[in-house]
Amino acid sequence: MAKSNKLPGYLGWPIIGDKTHDFLKNPVKFFEKYSEVYKSAIFLTRLFNKPTIIVGSYEGVKQVLCDRTEELSHGYKLFLSDLYGENIFVANDDKAEVIHKFLADQFSKDNLHSYELIIERIINEEMRSLDKTSPVDIYSFFKELSSLICFTLFLGIDASQSKELIQELTDLTTIQWHGITTFPLNLHVRRHSSLRFRRASDAKTDLLGIIKKQRPIAQCGFVKQVNNVPETNDDSYINSNILVFISSLVSKAIASYLTSFFITTGQNNHVELQEKMYVDKNLEDQVLLETQRLYPPFVCGRKLAKTECIIDGHKVPEGYSIIYLTYAAHRDENIFENPNDFNADR
Repeated sequence: MAKSNKLPGYLGWPIIGDKTHDFLKNPVKFFEKYSEVYKSAIFLTRLFNKPTIIVGSYEGVKQVLCDRTEELSHGYKLFLSDLYGENIFVANDDKAEVIHKFLADQFSKDNLHSYELIIERIINEEMRSLDKTSPVDIYSFFKELSSLICFTLFLGIDASQSKELIQELTDLTTIQWHGITTFPLNLHVRRHSSLRFRRASDAKTDLLGIIKKQRPIAQCGFVKQVNNVPETNDDSYINSNILVFISSLVSKAIASYLTSFFITTGQNNHVELQEKMYVDKNLEDQVLLETQRLYPPFVCGRKLAKTECIIDGHKVPEGYSIIYLTYAAHRDENIFENPNDFNADR
């Protein structure tokens, strides 16, 4: 194994040394505070009562996501499997390959074109109905729009004929999201006994009931394509993945991204940029990419070390958790000049 540097940081004692509360309160500020204390973008701490390596350097995050995939596994099973079942976020190794292939087939070029037509129709309808005489909370608007798109694509629902069902789905996915954000230190005991988690579990049951009811009657979108594939006889697996696709996790991420884009480009000093984007599709793509760099919809992610490995010159012991911060990596001054400035010409 390559030579490694001593890992800075402090693990602390179980329970009393855990910093989960501070981290969840504000992951970015947590990273900024301790990376300054330890003078390193990679350091050791204790989160969710487990030894955890925080990775915030560009090179480190790149290695976690691209170069060390054989040595790392998904770190979400502990948090997502109870409320979402076996799905793309928690599957590993052979099962993950099967899921990837199955999903890739459903997102073929022809299928994507049909999905795009659905999305375009929904956006046009929502824009026409938008009250242009009053201020708009753009995050709430994009959250509602994203949810509507997900419900239509992945459940085949006609929103114009199913307003009550759309509202029920919105309420249930919100309750489920609140259950995900319940993270006591002893996940297996205290989390399952919490009222919020029990309500989220009930919401999951109700959502799966809606999915099972909608699948046979869907006339459009992803779920129709799934129903046309003969090999898909594992309903629990299919339904669990649909459960993820309609979740608040997806709609909140899309809404966050689009809100950041509109706030950034809507400033007075970007009027000229707005005009250029109307005629230059490449520039629009650059602006979207720069927005994602500055304001990634997912601030961080989690992995588990299946075996001892080296991340950006630091040894990660087998069994340790890894929290990688895309937000910090995207602002790494060793990679990006003036990293906190918006610059679509990068």
